[in-house]
Amino acid sequence: MLPEQNPAHSAGLSYTLGMGGIAVIAAVMTTVTGALLMFYYEPTLSGAYPSLALIDSVVSSGRLVRALHYWAAQVMVVAMVIHTARIVFTGGYRPPRDVNWFIGLGLLLVTLVWNFSGYVLRFDASSIWALLVGTNLLKELPGIGSTLYLIIVGDQALGSATVLRFYTWHVFGLTLLGLGGIGYHLWRVRVDGGLSRPDWTADQSRRFVSRETILFRELITALVLTGSLVLLSIFTPPDLGPPADLNQVSGQSVQAPWFFLAIQWLLRYIPSLWAGWIVPLAGLVLLALLPLLDRRGPGRGRWFARERWQPQAAFAGLLLLILVLSLLELFQVK
Repeated sequence: MLPEQNPAHSAGLSYTLGMGGIAVIAAVMTTVTGALLMFYYEPTLSGAYPSLALIDSVVSSGRLVRALHYWAAQVMVVAMVIHTARIVFTGGYRPPRDVNWFIGLGLLLVTLVWNFSGYVLRFDASSIWALLVGTNLLKELPGIGSTLYLIIVGDQALGSATVLRFYTWHVFGLTLLGLGGIGYHLWRVRVDGGLSRPDWTADQSRRFVSRETILFRELITALVLTGSLVLLSIFTPPDLGPPADLNQVSGQSVQAPWFFLAIQWLLRYIPSLWAGWIVPLAGLVLLALLPLLDRRGPGRGRWFARERWQPQAAFAGLLLLILVLSLLELFQVK
């Protein structure tokens, strides 16, 4: 991905935060542990939950592998959000890196859906409500909603076909999109001129570091991240609630995965079409428009450049709104 020599400014941890590499490492760990879980997970209505209970309690190191799979997936979401924020606050979305910015936004969306599909595959009481609400939101789309619902769910109601469809999307469709998108995203970094950096001026010293140095740093990061995830998985494994009961969904607790808490809060107070589709897509469109609205002028490759305060303020406001709504839902403030 990288040329032999790279600008020291762009390769520094204070600039990149290392979040792009951490997201890639987490994606690889999630894929490897997911492949191991496939040997025992049974994608059927009657077998999904018991197979996870078997992995947790009987299979050798099964609880550790499932915990690693879970925590690596959470780290991937957090790292991608922070990486996206870093791109915005350093102007890394500006041409010629605008195409890769669009690819990165697509990867963020795929990661959220990828994570959500894994969440509902637990098929315990805490995930069944999220599955019901998430699939019903598909019906809210005008014109294509019912057809899209049948494609994703496989039947008019949740059942055995739903588990198999979500399992197939999770381990095949979304995995191909995620890993393929990551590979193309990394390739575009080299095509677009390497890591983003400020425009050179006469008084700047052009210091460089070798790609071997960067590789060494990434290996150290990978080892630290892996060790941290192993410790986290040992001492804080993810819970597995009671089994889901499709006949009593309405009486079960309302719980969405943490990264969709803001949407869950919106669903309480505004129509489903707006809460589940129009508002989130409006935020995504706002992010996609940044390279088109901010194409010229100084400030590239510098944190919080004053010249780019408008897009930075818009993005910060969007993040703050998501955080506030998530906290409101988390503490059930109405």
